[in-house]
Amino acid sequence: MTNTESILEDYDIIDAHTHIYPMKISMKASQNIGRFYRLPPRHNGSVDELVTNGKACGVKGFLVCSVATTPEQVQSINDFIAEECALHPEFYGFGTLHPMMEDIGCEIDRIINLGLRGIKLHPDFQRFNVDAPEAYSIYDMVEDRLPILFHIGDDRYDYSHPRRLSKILGDFKHLRAIAAHLGGFKVWDEVKEYLIKPNVWFDTSSTLALLGKEAAKEHMRMLGIDRCFFGTDYPLWDYQREVQNFLTLGLKDDENRRILSGNIKAFLQICQ
Repeated sequence: MTNTESILEDYDIIDAHTHIYPMKISMKASQNIGRFYRLPPRHNGSVDELVTNGKACGVKGFLVCSVATTPEQVQSINDFIAEECALHPEFYGFGTLHPMMEDIGCEIDRIINLGLRGIKLHPDFQRFNVDAPEAYSIYDMVEDRLPILFHIGDDRYDYSHPRRLSKILGDFKHLRAIAAHLGGFKVWDEVKEYLIKPNVWFDTSSTLALLGKEAAKEHMRMLGIDRCFFGTDYPLWDYQREVQNFLTLGLKDDENRRILSGNIKAFLQICQ
């Protein structure tokens, strides 16, 4: 047994940031994500590969989502996520919305009725300012009902800059937001200024290999260990490497336990 395998036996792990796609489009969707981020995807985006690779690394639960780049895609994506959650009790599904779709309120009701746990928005993919007036209707209707996982940050775009999320968090005090990528993909220096607020949490997806171990560890402690979730951003990164990167950050044992599963269990009220 390797040292990593021995360590894994000590921890429950929930991956709080994964993307899944129907098998017939999973490879194409993964490649599109890779082109967007200029990172070759390490996996194909399928459900089977997520489960196989995740469980081989000791992952016992997965927050799964996808993003609608057009309003017309919303319902079919939400149906797909709900269907996969019904097949996989270890999945915790987040639906999608688009600020330009009609009947947002009806789709929010449907997301809840489908048993999904929250909503995923990716302003850079969906090409809207996260604090745009048309997006405010989403936040108004979900504020006390569902958390929102936001892609936040990119040094190439301004759609999801941390200052924009800061405005939303100030206007919607009861909204529970997850700011992906430790609060600001490639704009981590901006996070401390804008996102140290009581109604925002963070995940580690697409950060560990880019920030470096010491910077990532200190960044999480600055944000608050109790507000951080482990996430891989499947299918972008090598699953085993992401788990190993986290386990070798040098965090304390209780910090590992909270980030790997304890915090997201409390956030989503998961009983395991």
